[in-house]
Amino acid sequence: MTNLRDVLLAEVDRWAFPETDWERATVEEIARLPAITVHRVDAAQLKWMGMKPRECHVNARFMEKNDPEGRTKRIVGWWRQGDRYVLHSIVDHRDQYLCFTPVDENMVPESQFEFLPDPKIEIREENGHNSYYRDGVKIDAGVRADPSQTIAHAKVVRERLLSGMDPYEAVRLP
Repeated sequence: MTNLRDVLLAEVDRWAFPETDWERATVEEIARLPAITVHRVDAAQLKWMGMKPRECHVNARFMEKNDPEGRTKRIVGWWRQGDRYVLHSIVDHRDQYLCFTPVDENMVPESQFEFLPDPKIEIREENGHNSYYRDGVKIDAGVRADPSQTIAHAKVVRERLLSGMDPYEAVRLP
């Protein structure tokens, strides 16, 4: 089992990529997308269903594929978290927007959040996994409204994690 420190180190590295013109233009477009309210499915139900944290795309695809009525549709878009737009997948189940991705046990999840569906995101199957593209550019974790701030924060969190600081404390904003 991977420990939380290693997971968080990998996560901060995913957000420390160089700024690009594509990212700036994409953030401007995303900020104009209409938001919908998404409700988080109860943690106990998610656990019973076997849904995994940090696996939103897999969880949403599973829900879509395994709906016997065929009324569940995966929606890919953006979940704004601070200065970042996180690539995220939810489902539309009978006109109700739901998130089937649990959060870590030590975190208190919000019961609902704003989500920006993005019709420009293209899902491609590559090497047996789904990859996500927008305007021909592959997306990893997401995009940043303020790349320099995100990179600076990632550096601080990385140093804290490597120093042995409690992982939950290390990720708190300085």
